[in-house]
Amino acid sequence: MEAAHTFSRPTSNMRLMGFLYTPLPFWVAVGGWIATAMVIALALWKNPFKRLQDGTLQHVWLAIIVAVSVLWASNAWLDDGTVMHLLGATLVVTLFDWGLALIAMAVVAGLAAVVFDAPWQGIALTFLVYGALPVGISTLLQRVCTAWLPRNLFMFIFGQGFVSPSIAVSLTAAAALGVHIAVSGGSMTVVPVGYALSVLLLATGEAWFTGMATALIAVYRPAWVTTYDVRRYRLGGPRT
Repeated sequence: MEAAHTFSRPTSNMRLMGFLYTPLPFWVAVGGWIATAMVIALALWKNPFKRLQDGTLQHVWLAIIVAVSVLWASNAWLDDGTVMHLLGATLVVTLFDWGLALIAMAVVAGLAAVVFDAPWQGIALTFLVYGALPVGISTLLQRVCTAWLPRNLFMFIFGQGFVSPSIAVSLTAAAALGVHIAVSGGSMTVVPVGYALSVLLLATGEAWFTGMATALIAVYRPAWVTTYDVRRYRLGGPRT
């Protein structure tokens, strides 16, 4: 899987790939935007910005959005199938919980649409599949780790940093393929050759990226991990 590192406008062939460019039925496009509006409204209803009262955390949140946007722009196109790239959703959930993560991923999807000059029909579906879904999966796994894993730094990094992102990106890739098949009339011919291997490589890359970032932040900047009590995981003592 060789990534196409580019911010240039997609070619006409690329417009047939990925949800940002896949021609969608009108009802699917509109339904995607309605669902997106409901998801964002739910996130805003929980008042997630209360976590960003500290100026440093505001800068971190904005920096994470920029970093994830770069990850999304460094993508691989598999024949006429789905687009593949690192998601970064689990890291955002670990640092800021699901509300801010949903808003951040919505901004990322919007930036990707602007950068790639994408039509409006596929933007919402792209956010739902590649943004909201991995955020939801990561949040569920976060709750499982909190409830079942031992309370120590190693298990925090292992569970949230390595295991959760690999599961989230694998399930997201499976869902993306299912949606792509559905919008293609149920034809299995749209399944790219070697898709399973590509997902395995992507999940491995997501795990290493998120795991290393989580380890470094948990050790050197524990105040950036807003989703856990520092006393629970002993992440460097009280926040300042």
